[in-house]
Amino acid sequence: MSDNNSPPQPEPLSPEARRARKKRNVWLALALFAFVILVALTTVIRLGDSDLGPDGGFYWRNDPESSSPPMPDLPAGDEDKVNSEGDEQ
Repeated sequence: MSDNNSPPQPEPLSPEARRARKKRNVWLALALFAFVILVALTTVIRLGDSDLGPDGGFYWRNDPESSSPPMPDLPAGDEDKVNSEGDEQ
């Protein structure tokens, strides 16, 4: 009765089928490795061109325009309402 409940066993592969499977797996591994290298190179190039300073970001750049007016000063007496990061309390 235990023979009826066991799952069917696959037929063993021939040596030619094993070689074909191994060759296919090697090519898949090489393709995956090439894709990882491509993504890594793209990331390094994009981050290398970026300005990661306070006005820059990973994929954009926000250069202050020289023609833009400066930020206005706070009205007198409101300095104590702003913390060190510039956020209102």
